[in-house]
Amino acid sequence: MMRSLKVLILEDNPFQLMVLHQMLNAFRIFDVLTAESVDCARESLLRRGAIDVAICDLYMEGASGQELISELALERKAAALIILSAAAPPVVERAARVARSQGLRVLGCLSKPVTIGALGQLLGAFELQQISADGANAD
Repeated sequence: MMRSLKVLILEDNPFQLMVLHQMLNAFRIFDVLTAESVDCARESLLRRGAIDVAICDLYMEGASGQELISELALERKAAALIILSAAAPPVVERAARVARSQGLRVLGCLSKPVTIGALGQLLGAFELQQISADGANAD
């Protein structure tokens, strides 16, 4: 179902990170960059280049996911964003608004713990948008 997407997961909980990675593999997405900190994410992006989808936890030790989201938008390093958070809905909605205003396509927000169904829906929406965008560009 999924074409070869390149996905970055920013999640400081090692167990959650592993589970998300396994979920992506279940969708046949194997080009996955994992980062437990914003600095690790920056290093991966420098080494591996831009990504299709960033799955970012908002709250972390040290630099927050919000910082990375802004950098992804400003440097055009990601096509789309999935926000991962246990935060209150208004906080998540504000982060999504900021990301959109900076030019990122926000696919949605996943609350923790993430379910494979919810993740699949957001990735599926991205796939459909890519296919229709490719079709529009074919003319």
